[in-house]
Amino acid sequence: MNAPRHGRVLMLLDDAAVAVALLDASCALARLMQRELQLVFVESSAALAAASLPVTRVLVRSAPHWAPLAPEDVERGWRAQAARVRSLAERASARHAVGWSMRVVRGALADEARALRAESDLLLLGAAPARFEPPRHARRTHIVVLDDGSEAGRQAQRVAAQLAQALGARLETRKLATQPATAAQAGEADLLVLPAPALAALPADRPHAPLLLVGAA
Repeated sequence: MNAPRHGRVLMLLDDAAVAVALLDASCALARLMQRELQLVFVESSAALAAASLPVTRVLVRSAPHWAPLAPEDVERGWRAQAARVRSLAERASARHAVGWSMRVVRGALADEARALRAESDLLLLGAAPARFEPPRHARRTHIVVLDDGSEAGRQAQRVAAQLAQALGARLETRKLATQPATAAQAGEADLLVLPAPALAALPADRPHAPLLLVGAA
């Protein structure tokens, strides 16, 4: 049986590289809302399908040639990444004094976000690893909240304000355009906060920045 709708904060990711930055925000949010944090690690079906093709090759770091890639190699990598995420989650949850759990699913990040949306009104979605490269100079975390003028938009603003205060982050409010979560709207945001109905208009593959979806879908 699923936990009550408001009983957890969900965080979805498909790469351990995004976990370091997003776990602090996720744990801070869970503590603010007095909820458990549930991590969902998504194993990419597309990656597994690609590894099954006989023509698939990878460039081996320790050798100057391309080598075959097998599904077993992909699954071995997933196990290593999941172990890394669990280790990071243990440390982050201890710092913020929140409970947490983790499950593993197989699919695509955006598809799983849509499938699991009914489980929580607070869902964080990891972005491409490039979004989490350490900045050259220390700076405050930048949170951008997109407002569509609805009650869901106002709820997103309230949650974003609370989270920004908890993290000591800079908060910026922008109007939600026709195509939510575009690169232009995300700008240099470390976290983009959206009303949940915007989920339907997200890119089919992956977001341009880490997302926090607030409210009922």
